[in-house]
Amino acid sequence: MEQARQIHDKYFEVADKALSTIPAAKVLQEKTGVPKVYAAAGVAGLILILTFFNIGAPLLVNVVGFGYAAYASIAAIESPGKEDDAQWLTYWVIFGLCNVAEYFTGFLLYWIPFYYVFKLGFLVWLMLPTTRGAEKLYYGSVRPFVLSKTSVGSTQRSTNAASSQPAAAPTNLKSE
Repeated sequence: MEQARQIHDKYFEVADKALSTIPAAKVLQEKTGVPKVYAAAGVAGLILILTFFNIGAPLLVNVVGFGYAAYASIAAIESPGKEDDAQWLTYWVIFGLCNVAEYFTGFLLYWIPFYYVFKLGFLVWLMLPTTRGAEKLYYGSVRPFVLSKTSVGSTQRSTNAASSQPAAAPTNLKSE
């Protein structure tokens, strides 16, 4: 029993530290008196149960896939570093591609048992900073496919090469 308590305390501390960066979690704890870790676990459990029993699952899964990612994207835009910007840009590319694919194949996907539970797990895997699933999928599949089918990569490389040389003056300017 002591070992279970130590594991609980370890994960409680990690989750509490992570949730301390979210102002809404602090306000919820102050107003309700419920520790923010337990409130977050309750919300996550409720979402998982509702998704498992397919009660509003399409809406819930898309809110989870959009809600946290939108919050994290805004935080990334406001941060001085660019690494987190790239993470969320790749997430939105993959999220968009998945939604377009789901739109056209939805009539087949909805016949898969627990489809929304799998989709929820997939979206969480895509967005978690520890797994960086969106970047793995983007660099492993999407980017090679796009670069082989379009001139996006060659345009980028030629733009980088041209930027090291001075630009020529435009010749088609109208004088007023």
